[in-house]
Amino acid sequence: MSNMGDSVRNKNNAEDFLEFVSFNEAIHLQEVTTLLGSFVENGFLKKLFDKGPQAMDKAQLLVEMFGECANPNNFTEQAKATNIQPTTLSLLFTIAVYVSSRLWDSFGDDTESDNPSVDEHLLVHQIRKLHQI
Repeated sequence: MSNMGDSVRNKNNAEDFLEFVSFNEAIHLQEVTTLLGSFVENGFLKKLFDKGPQAMDKAQLLVEMFGECANPNNFTEQAKATNIQPTTLSLLFTIAVYVSSRLWDSFGDDTESDNPSVDEHLLVHQIRKLHQI
């Protein structure tokens, strides 16, 4: 398993890929748990679901946290098809993409961009692809 990274890059070897996933399962689960827990620890979910008189605009909060790609207006078609509120869809999709992109930092191929605008562009591109599903 010393060349585990090389086996993942070889797209033709499914067994090596499955071995890599099995080998890193506990680490992956711990990182997902930590990332999802951060939304509780930093108060984001509390602010989002606050029903008090000082409650913040949920759409604005999502945009401030994740960028314009998280605007619930981008989820109106999916909301109609699934009968789920656009804000809820936005929250689910953006958290999933956010966690996936952060996990890539740990399990990626070390080619992460040092340019935040490039990383943000990639995140927006991934969310737009999800909108097409």
